[in-house]
Amino acid sequence: MFELRVQNYSKTRGFTLIELLVVLVLIALLYSVVTLTTGTQNSRRDLVSEGQRLKALFDEARQEAVLTNQELGWYISEESYGFLVYDYKKNTWSPYDDMVFRERPLQFELEVSELDGVTISEQLDTVYKNQQNADVDQDAEQIPVIVFLSNNETSAFELALFEEGSSDWQVELIGDGYSEFNLRLPYDE
Repeated sequence: MFELRVQNYSKTRGFTLIELLVVLVLIALLYSVVTLTTGTQNSRRDLVSEGQRLKALFDEARQEAVLTNQELGWYISEESYGFLVYDYKKNTWSPYDDMVFRERPLQFELEVSELDGVTISEQLDTVYKNQQNADVDQDAEQIPVIVFLSNNETSAFELALFEEGSSDWQVELIGDGYSEFNLRLPYDE
């Protein structure tokens, strides 16, 4: 009446430890290749973004100087950059309190030069040497590198942004003092 059937189940085979290790090594290699290639692209994209941000800040500072009838200046230190406002009563430059023009950390190397080729840092060295000779405390006042005047004129400058140790791929911001600022990207050439 009752029949007993026994089925022969074959043993299913899983992955061996070596097969799992090989797959993990391949995934790790692919991940490292993707990370290395996108790391360079991210850095270049960040460099372009910083150049665009700086141009937007310079455009805004130029407009702010005209609208508020105040002279603004842009300074750079070893770790940061920011904006200053000129106080005619005190005859000094002081940090600008606006949130848009707050001090920002330097993410890339910056090289600033005049359009005639004279490096601004050489000119600032002369100013600081004169201050030291006159026994003036040079920490008391920051001096702007680029000035935005209330009559819509600016300092003439060339500014280059690049990664530390690699100036072959750079973003340039150029101002002739009268017309709109020009942002030159590496892939525009």
